[in-house]
Parts: sequence; structure tokens; C-alpha cells
Amino acid sequence: MSEVKLTVIDRGGETHRLSAETGEVLMHVLRDNVDLEIGICGGEISCGTCLVQLNSDNAERIAAASEDEAEMLDALGAGGDSRLACQIVLDDAADGLQATILYED
Repeated sequence: MSEVKLTVIDRGGETHRLSAETGEVLMHVLRDNVDLEIGICGGEISCGTCLVQLNSDNAERIAAASEDEAEMLDALGAGGDSRLACQIVLDDAADGLQATILYED
């Protein structure tokens, strides 16, 4: 496994520079390092609390959303570069990923 570098902007606008191992799920990395309220459904694509907006360059490098994720994104009214962090498995293409946490209580 290799390491990927991430830049995350939290709900308060603070920037976090993180490292994660390939194979980790972005939601887990965010929950463990940035915001405990992310992913309250446990990654079941049912709550939207892990909604993030990716930098447009990153969005193109990440695997496309599944049909279930696309339906949830549509239900949330999420924009084109938005994804559910529970559905993003970090790989080498995610190195340099920039994401902004969109979920608000």
C-alpha cells in the first residue's frame, strides 16, 4: 500500500492536510481526522452526511459514482463535482485530492 496526500476543508472553513493509505475509504479518513459526524449511516448511502465537493481536477480522476450513489446525489441536489465520501476508495489517482465537506447540521 502507498500513501496519498489529501487536502480537506471542513464545515468551518478550516483546511486540513491529511495522509491516508491506499485502500482506505475517504469517509473513514474524514471521520477519524476531521469530523466525527460524517457518515452516521456507516457508509450505506442513506444519510448524505459525508457529502463532499471535489476539486474539478480530482473529480475526473476518481472512479465514477455508482447508480445508487448517483440517485442519492440527485436526491440531495448535489452538484456535478459532489460525491459521497463513503463511496470513494482512495487509490494512487486520489493523491493530491482536494475536498470540501458540504454537509451542514
